[in-house]
Amino acid sequence: MRKKLASLLAIAALAAAACSGSATPVPGTPGATTNPTIGPVATPAVTGTPVAPTSTAVNGGTWVFGSASDPTTLDAILMQDGESIRIAQQIYETLVKLEPGSASTLVPGLAKSWEASADGLTYTFHLQAGVKFTDGTAFNADAAVYNVNRWKNLPVPLQGSDYYDITVFGGYGDQSLISSVTKVDDATFQMVLTKPRADFLTAMSLPAFSMQSPAALQAHNADKAPTDASNDYWQKAPTGTGPFMFAGDFVPGDHYTIVKNPTYWDTANAAHLDKIIFKPIADSAQRLTALKSGTVDTIDFVDPNQLNDIKSDSTLQLVTRSPLDIGRLNINQSVKPFDDINVRKAINYAIDRQSLIDAFFPNGAGQPADSDLLPSMPAYQKNATVTGFDLQKAKDALAASNCQAPCKIDFWYPDSVSRPYMLDPKGEFEAIRTMLEAAGFQVTPQHKPWKGGYLTDEANGVYGLAFIGWIYDYADPADGPGIFFSTSLAKCGSKTPTTPHNCEAAEDNPAVAAAMAKAIAEPDEATRTQDWIAAMALLNADVPDAPLVWAGSALGMTTKIHGFVPSPTQTEYYNSVWKS
Repeated sequence: MRKKLASLLAIAALAAAACSGSATPVPGTPGATTNPTIGPVATPAVTGTPVAPTSTAVNGGTWVFGSASDPTTLDAILMQDGESIRIAQQIYETLVKLEPGSASTLVPGLAKSWEASADGLTYTFHLQAGVKFTDGTAFNADAAVYNVNRWKNLPVPLQGSDYYDITVFGGYGDQSLISSVTKVDDATFQMVLTKPRADFLTAMSLPAFSMQSPAALQAHNADKAPTDASNDYWQKAPTGTGPFMFAGDFVPGDHYTIVKNPTYWDTANAAHLDKIIFKPIADSAQRLTALKSGTVDTIDFVDPNQLNDIKSDSTLQLVTRSPLDIGRLNINQSVKPFDDINVRKAINYAIDRQSLIDAFFPNGAGQPADSDLLPSMPAYQKNATVTGFDLQKAKDALAASNCQAPCKIDFWYPDSVSRPYMLDPKGEFEAIRTMLEAAGFQVTPQHKPWKGGYLTDEANGVYGLAFIGWIYDYADPADGPGIFFSTSLAKCGSKTPTTPHNCEAAEDNPAVAAAMAKAIAEPDEATRTQDWIAAMALLNADVPDAPLVWAGSALGMTTKIHGFVPSPTQTEYYNSVWKS
């Protein structure tokens, strides 16, 4: 799974109760920054329901986690998928973290404190003392500068394999948002940006920007192409500073093992468990069977139809995450007939979202969506352009378009995947296809494997109408519409875009681009909210997509698992987890 599915900024939230370290935030703003005007995004808390321990935590034991798939890489800067991030957050650490279970509040990580300059361009990070990578080398300003320079100047063989690097920083070398990075002393370094970004500090909590051992990266040829056999960094030596470390035990298709870091720097928050084994089980029914049989202790992405089954089993517990996902149909305006706004309106009016929820997201797993923002976000307002299911309005809009009924369209959906916002892509496709045909469309199904080219094609604007979605990495529009419809700085496949072109949706409205840029750069929270309200009104008027569902997700666990703190962004830390 790509945490999103398309292109610009994302931030990963932290989740374990004890992973913020023993350091305390710098006095001042809640984001631990001494500059109150350039702080973290301050939004209402979005949290999950933590697993309350039934007694005092005990140390030792093995936790077997039924994941959906193997990791695809553990070279942090190249990570795009949730299963890789799940493991990476246990073995790596970032400079700045989010408060456990929060989607917005920053706390110290490998940086014990930091300051931002008044102009929002220079960030000074003061590092924790006595930290070592699990290969025994020191984490200090030299190591931090090495990592930041690697982000800024990503080696050419890796370019195109990254995601968050290019989307957060906008380019490499002179095109990067990072102007320079400089060591001040062994415990201090500075990053200078080319322009201010209000959510930059929050971006630094993204697992892609974890600190990795320069020695291990170099020894295992991590800067060579991922397909180069000599680059075996993530398979054999992913090396961080976290409470767990790679055990050297990875059998693709069977398991990936991490063990407790015996020399973890933050002793007060050392891991309880001795070992975690991640077992990939792609099918949700098979995951539940494994949980019930005791083959695994925990499963993720519980099918909504399984929720009541888990609730009724006294040996199991259901752990829910608050909704912070959006499932949507991307509509690419550069592909005919979707360049006609009346066609885009007809698609939106034709979809009965409530019937989709009833069929595919039962038991409270989803809500009908009318926006790419969620109602928990201050900038959310009801969509004033397309106002829900109305078959007659759909027919009228199509009749007013340049594509008369039967209007022929291709409709893409992915194979071999199930996401919280897209549980049954083929089933949902068939349901929506029927709705569109009732409005006068003639639909031709098109599909491709999720990890077999679908994501790349969708992000590069190959498809006209396609299923896609996004798990917010923090609760702010910059991490949603600010990604989906932002000006693409990199090439759209082989094509070089012109300003303000967006690859994924071809949202080329200069007014929208300017409004979003203003909102993203605005440091004042109240002003930023109003800026996003204005930007979303302009964006929604263009009908750039069809929002379908706001979704949450759930995990199933045996009652032997304690101390798990869920995150709405699905990025949890496991050093607080213990097993009875």
